[in-house]
Amino acid sequence: MDHYSTLGLTHMADTAAIRAAYRALAKVYHPDVSKLPDAHERFVAITEAYEVLSDPSARDRYDRTRQSPSPKRASPQNEARYARATEARQRAAREHAEQYTRMRYDQFDQYAFDTVAGYLVPKVLGCFGIAIVALVLFALLLIIREALDLPAFFVMLGMMVVVGLSGWASATFDVWHNERQVRKKMGRR
Repeated sequence: MDHYSTLGLTHMADTAAIRAAYRALAKVYHPDVSKLPDAHERFVAITEAYEVLSDPSARDRYDRTRQSPSPKRASPQNEARYARATEARQRAAREHAEQYTRMRYDQFDQYAFDTVAGYLVPKVLGCFGIAIVALVLFALLLIIREALDLPAFFVMLGMMVVVGLSGWASATFDVWHNERQVRKKMGRR
């Protein structure tokens, strides 16, 4: 099977074109949205093609086999090894595709195409919020020290407590955020 033609591309396609073609075809053939009788099989085929072509090492191995329209070719002894690796990757991709067909389309779209920004922005904002709270607490320590004329040791001890609490809050937030991402991907909010 020519994975490039499955996605409507040539072997010259870059990663962005492969991703865009897969997303466009998934919108048409995902069994949750398509009423075509062969939607399931077509969705599995485009997912298989995408998973092979979106991974640079899998794509390189695929391009060195006779299935690919790419002019790259492996030596005869290596081609069999590359073909076996490509077949193993295709089997795993088919299993993933079967899982994706059981998802609602909106769950699949979020799972497969969630952006890095969608993951990082809440994480960065959470860390920024923790840093702001730490700075406010540190400022309060300085104000209390000045108002009560406490020794500098008080500020140093308070700073150590604030830094420790900030580290704990950051780690706790990180765990919560990662669990939230997993729940989103599984369709449970």
